[in-house]
Amino acid sequence: MRTAPPAMSPATPPPSPPIVQDDTPSARPTAPVQSQNLPYVAPARELPPPPAPPPQAPSRPTDNGRLVETPSGDQTYTVKRGDNLASIARTLGVRLQQLADANGMGPPYALRPGQVLKTPLTGSTATAYVVAPGDTLYAIARRFGVTNQALAEANDIGPNARLNVGRRIVLPQAYVDRAPTPATPTRRPPSERAEAQPTRETVTVRRVTGKVVEVAGPSVSYTVKKGDNLDAIARQLETDRKQLADDNKLKSPYALQPGQKLKGPKTTAKAYVVGDDDTMALVAKRFGVTAKALAAANDMKVGATLREGRKLTLPSGYKDRGPIREQVAAPPRPEAPAPRPAAPPPPAYTPPPQVVTPQPQPPPPAARPAPPPAYAPPVTTAPPVSRPTPPPPASRPAPAPLVPSSGPVPDSTIASLGKGRFNWPVRGEVISDFGPKGTGQRNDGVNIRASSGEPVRAAAGGDVVYAGDQVPGFGNLVLIKHADGWVTAYGHLARVDVKMTQDIIQGQQIGMIGSTGGVSETQLHFEVRYAPTPQDRARPIDPKLVLPK
Repeated sequence: MRTAPPAMSPATPPPSPPIVQDDTPSARPTAPVQSQNLPYVAPARELPPPPAPPPQAPSRPTDNGRLVETPSGDQTYTVKRGDNLASIARTLGVRLQQLADANGMGPPYALRPGQVLKTPLTGSTATAYVVAPGDTLYAIARRFGVTNQALAEANDIGPNARLNVGRRIVLPQAYVDRAPTPATPTRRPPSERAEAQPTRETVTVRRVTGKVVEVAGPSVSYTVKKGDNLDAIARQLETDRKQLADDNKLKSPYALQPGQKLKGPKTTAKAYVVGDDDTMALVAKRFGVTAKALAAANDMKVGATLREGRKLTLPSGYKDRGPIREQVAAPPRPEAPAPRPAAPPPPAYTPPPQVVTPQPQPPPPAARPAPPPAYAPPVTTAPPVSRPTPPPPASRPAPAPLVPSSGPVPDSTIASLGKGRFNWPVRGEVISDFGPKGTGQRNDGVNIRASSGEPVRAAAGGDVVYAGDQVPGFGNLVLIKHADGWVTAYGHLARVDVKMTQDIIQGQQIGMIGSTGGVSETQLHFEVRYAPTPQDRARPIDPKLVLPK
């Protein structure tokens, strides 16, 4: 799923430099040091509280169907020109001797085009789950402790296929029955929260767009039987006597011994050139084969990470359906910032008029009357200066009672506020801890090593505010906003199983472990961020402060 990160605020800072590698010495590949700005997520208190949902009846329990024993089905294979028993065994995921015994064959395992072979699984039984009303493949996989992809492959269906009531879903051998999921109150669908989450447009993206090329296949072999001669063997292997003699370093008169093995001409096969973000399941879907058959044809494990540029040999009987097309949410359109209102001009100031006091004049010197009484000038009080009255200070929201918005949050306060909120998204070895990793380097989360394809679960319930691969260095990334200013981030996913604006619960699968974003091994980059007040941007904190021990 490819989506551009949402424009959450006009003040979103520019992207940070690319991630750098951890400088901690180690004999094995190390996790990257990831410290950069993720898409801005507004704290929960910045948004108006949503209206209270109307009372709804609780939903019935899901995945409450019964288990039955069911035949695994007769699997057959029709021999094609150029096939040999070893290649067919790899395609079917069985050993050559098992396939030979199931069909009563012995060396040299001669095959003819159109011949139908039985597999060693003929007549075996398996445990199956009977689909009940309201069941989904995800809910069934969660009950039996398997991945959604493994359950889909075991039944040769798509991971999002609709299930008919009464259908039998074959369970993988390693399943563990965890009992039905209890009933929970029905959540309002996103369409009922249209005011808070507007409808997004969708665009079509193309996946698995690599090309198909021709590669060298294995050589055909032949075991000499009594009465054989080189000319007859050459005709059977569709070559000539000289070429067959040269391939096996034989000299005239070409004496052969029963049981002697001859190497025939080389064969050719078709292969797919792996592209960026391709997975075994997606490549198998494009070519109409199972992931198990594709892995067997390349001596790989199902779910193994694919390197870009690798050539995957395609099993016999494949059918190229072309690149896979998916509908994803369109990137949001940037909004122009609202213009700031002009500040009002200051009020005009008029100075008060000055008051001049007249001074007495002396009489002329000719006639000097008696000195007048002392003159006391009138006392004049200047009027008070009229100054503009400053407006009352604007009302400001009260700061959070525990943490001021101007300073860092102490670890003890973080641990107290986050206690009991989060669970580990996946269990595994922490290969890079939170904090500084050298001069000018730091990790804003923790990196956890895990097996490819292992499910990644939400650390707490909340709303998906970003799901895509447009943040450099993180590969497939999911951001979840929780209550009270908390945000969690999940990077390097092989696949994203949630969509933007989706409301999820704690423990719900949001993706699968992978190695996207340029890391050298399969892992999960996990961050916890916290904003103590609506005015603060969520800052990274050490996830171990709030995760269970």
